[in-house]
Amino acid sequence: MNEANYIIAQAANIPVTTPGAPAAAHAPAAVGTAVPSAPKSATAQPDSMSALSSFALPVLMIVVFYFLLIRPQQKREKEKQKQLKALEKGDRVLTSGGIYGTIVGIKQEENLAIVKIADDVKVEVAISTLSGVVNKGAAA
Repeated sequence: MNEANYIIAQAANIPVTTPGAPAAAHAPAAVGTAVPSAPKSATAQPDSMSALSSFALPVLMIVVFYFLLIRPQQKREKEKQKQLKALEKGDRVLTSGGIYGTIVGIKQEENLAIVKIADDVKVEVAISTLSGVVNKGAAA
């Protein structure tokens, strides 16, 4: 038996016999001997810290997601709504379809904007489909 196996066998309390040695010389330690343990107060603290850290991590992730993703999106949406409510005649706008045009009229009760996209071409567009104002009061 090599030295590494001998050390492993001793750690596992397995009786090891070597050739030419009496069996009693290498008797294992008594099975069931108590291993000294840490005091109870020292073991209670890591459990409470573990519970606290497992609760704090999801809360921290939610806070980070709020400040990095949700809050900026809400700010952009509020700004867009503010721009769309302040639409006036002559504003240059971009539709969600990618068409640039100039507002020539607004129908508030129907939530429509009349957008001039060429010399003799006017289109009625839902105000909610406008991506935003490109130039305020610019004439084409």
